[in-house]
Amino acid sequence: MKYFTFIVCLLLATLSYGQDNFSLSGNVFDLESNNTPLVYAKVSIKENGLEVLSDEQGAFKFENLAKGTYTLIYSFVGYQTEETTTTVISKNNNVVKLYLGASTISLDDLMTTLDSADKKESAAK
Repeated sequence: MKYFTFIVCLLLATLSYGQDNFSLSGNVFDLESNNTPLVYAKVSIKENGLEVLSDEQGAFKFENLAKGTYTLIYSFVGYQTEETTTTVISKNNNVVKLYLGASTISLDDLMTTLDSADKKESAAK
């Protein structure tokens, strides 16, 4: 009976050790302000839908990930949404640096939108 209990305990310890609990962390920086941290930028993993917000230092962290390649989508209000791919290969040192630049709208796009609205209004009359 002692040997049976010992073998069961050893088996449970082996199974719990084999579980994948990897993490992915990083920082989000503002390209427009000399790479200052972006506070509360949204970072999500495309493959599993997990989302986090960066903290006051622009840092974020995903935990309990399996080994593999992930697509990170990151955004902030008034900034261009970006996408990058990273690979989680070890339990430590899965760190990425993400950079966001301000999004711009051209005056031509704005004028085209206004012209289209005017044409629809005149066509309706």
